[in-house]
Amino acid sequence: MSKYLSKSSLKTIERMGNIVIPRSEEFPSFSDTGSIEHIDDFIAFTPENDLRDLNMILTLMSILPNSTLRWLIKKMHDSHQSQGGVSSLFRQLDFGIRGLVFSCYYSNKTGKNYKGKKPFEVIDYNINRVID
Repeated sequence: MSKYLSKSSLKTIERMGNIVIPRSEEFPSFSDTGSIEHIDDFIAFTPENDLRDLNMILTLMSILPNSTLRWLIKKMHDSHQSQGGVSSLFRQLDFGIRGLVFSCYYSNKTGKNYKGKKPFEVIDYNINRVID
């Protein structure tokens, strides 16, 4: 549960996250990890107006079928090669949605019920802190 996003907004992010990061080979899907449980860590300092707008657009997207969400995600990705007002809006959506999805997934934080390998373990990434 999020303090900032509605249930339908969270569900939409999870659906979009599964399109952007599907399960493949050793990698868990976005929803498999349960990393969305930590989304508040990334949006805690977002201005109130931006959160309201994000909730609104995600709620509107929640009624879209997966095929339309796939089309929208492709359109958002392709917008980086285009100019114009609509492309600008798609680019902003792309940065925002992908930013949330990848921040949650690669934070290496998982949901309380997740038992599989974390993304860092799959890519064999370790942070070593050296103190002088």
